Parts: sequence; structure tokens; C-alpha cells
Amino acid sequence: MIKPRHFVRRVSNGIGLIFFRIFLSFIVFLLILSSRNNLALYLFVLTAIVSFLDGFIAKKYKIVSQFRSIFDPFADKLLVNLTAISLSLKGLFPFWVTGVFLVKDLLIVIGALLILIRKPKIVFRSNFVDRISVFVQLLTLFFVLLERLDYVLITISLLLVGLSFVISLFRSGVRITRYRSEFEEIRFLKLIKLPDFFTFFNILAGMFSIIFSINSRYYLSIFMLLIAVLFDYLDGKVARLIRRKGDFGKQLDSLADTISFGVAPAIFGFSLIQTRLAVIMFALFIFAGVLRLARYNVMEFTGDYAGMPITINGLVVPFIYLIKVPFSAYPYIYLFLAMLMVSPIKVKKLF
Repeated sequence: MIKPRHFVRRVSNGIGLIFFRIFLSFIVFLLILSSRNNLALYLFVLTAIVSFLDGFIAKKYKIVSQFRSIFDPFADKLLVNLTAISLSLKGLFPFWVTGVFLVKDLLIVIGALLILIRKPKIVFRSNFVDRISVFVQLLTLFFVLLERLDYVLITISLLLVGLSFVISLFRSGVRITRYRSEFEEIRFLKLIKLPDFFTFFNILAGMFSIIFSINSRYYLSIFMLLIAVLFDYLDGKVARLIRRKGDFGKQLDSLADTISFGVAPAIFGFSLIQTRLAVIMFALFIFAGVLRLARYNVMEFTGDYAGMPITINGLVVPFIYLIKVPFSAYPYIYLFLAMLMVSPIKVKKLF
């Protein structure tokens, strides 16, 4: 039997990258609907890479939980279905193929819910064919985003979707293992504390910054970045006042920072300049933010940051825009910030 304290820590270590993938899936959806296919492709590939990184970390550190068994495959399928829906709405992908994807996953979700109702303390394990099916679906959509509709890949993906569904019917689609602890120990109403509400506002500000960047409202975008910095400061201040401790708050704060000070500044920069060099540098910038999130998922915080705090991006990016630094310099500035984030330099916690 896993002790509740250790159980909560194990589960909270697994939620950051999963929620980050879910968040990016919705951003890809919005970008495609806004006809920003280049940026959508960029984030689509990044989300797929983060999914691989998340799985690797979970396997290496043996992060096993009911939460992960449900939401890890959900994040992958959400990316597939939201991307397929948005491409279909833009007339770039056949509606009927999207319908097949959606119906299959909806039926699997209904089946999983029925199993959970009957046996609430279980861990799901996806079958191998389903994982291959998701990979081929992602590959198919990748080529669609490149404006190369490949009917051979579509056919293969449909065959795998059908095979995965048949396996789910006759073999439950999952292998069920008796759960080793009480899932009630990680109920979100028990985990969420006062500082977390400021963290949620941080995430909200980051989301608005992204939306404003997509719509070329750049001053509003950098204003929201600064608001995110403010809420990040208040989050830490309140946490210290109430002496809040625990892994959940740490993971949630890290997730919020990666969204507001990793993804949002990168999309802001990408909206201003889209040269090949810029795309590479912005990709490295986000990847540095993801590495930071992954690192803080599995290590103890001792009061010092390893590398530059990601929050600094929320100050630097608005500053360089307001003083009218040439856009051609942005890729180099972002590269420098990325290097600082993943550097081994020890930096004292500022707020």
C-alpha cells in the first residue's frame, strides 16, 4: 500500500506535462481556425514531442496512477480529434474521416466510464495497436498541415482505428490492474489552496496573451504577459504567507509558468517574424520551457533555481517590444533566454 503522501506526490508529478499537452491541443485548434497553419504545424509537432517526452519520463521514474492512465491517452486523442475537426471545418480534411476518429474515441470513452463505475479503483493500460493508431493519425494530420493530403496514410489510419476498436470490443481495449491506493486522496477540491487561484489567473492571462498575439493585438498581448507576472508574484507571496507546501501547487505553478512565459512569448515572437531561423529559435525557446517543466516534475526545490527563472521572459519580451528592438533580433534574444533557462547556473528565488 502506497502511503497517501507519497501517492499524491507520484500523481502530481505526472499532471504537469499532461495538462500542458491538453492546453497546446486547444491552441492548435484555434490556430487552424484562424488560418495560422504554419504556427499550428509548429505547435502540433511540439505537442507530439512533449507527449513522447512525457511518456519517457513517466516510464523512467515509474509514475503510475489512475489519473495518468486516463488522461495520458486522452491528451493524445484530444490533439488528434481537435486537429482533425479544425482541418475539416477549414475544408482541408474529409469530414467523414474525422467522424470515424470521433465516433471510435467516443465509444471507447463511454466504455471506460462504464468500467470505472463498476470498478473505480483500477488503472487502465492501453493496447499496443491503439498507440500505433494514434501515431499514424498524428502522422496523417502532420502531412495535412503541410498541405499534402495523403490518402494512403488516411487508409492506414482508418484500418488501425478499426482494428483498435475491434480489440477494445473483445479484449476491453485495456488491461485492468488493481489500484494500490485510494484515488480520493488526490481529489482536486482537497488539493487546491488559495495560492492556486492566483496561479489559475496566471494561466488565464497567458491564454489571453496567446489569443491577442494570434489576432495581432500585440500591445494587449504584452500587457497580459505583465499581468501574468503579477499573478505569479502574488501566487508565491500568498503561498509563503500561509506556508503552503506540497507537490500539487509546485506542479501547477510550473505548468502556469510554462504556458504564460514559455508558449505565450514564443507565439508572440512567431507572430512578428517567421523566418526559418526565427522558427528554429522559437522552437528551442519553447522546448527549453518544456524541459524546465519536466525537470521540476521530478526534482526537489531547494530555494534556488537551476537556470534563469522562466518568469523573467514575461518581463524581457514586453520590454524589447516596447523599446522597439528590431524584429530581426528576436530570434537571437529568444535563443539567449532559452540557454539561460536550461543553464546549470544557480539563481536565488526572486518571488
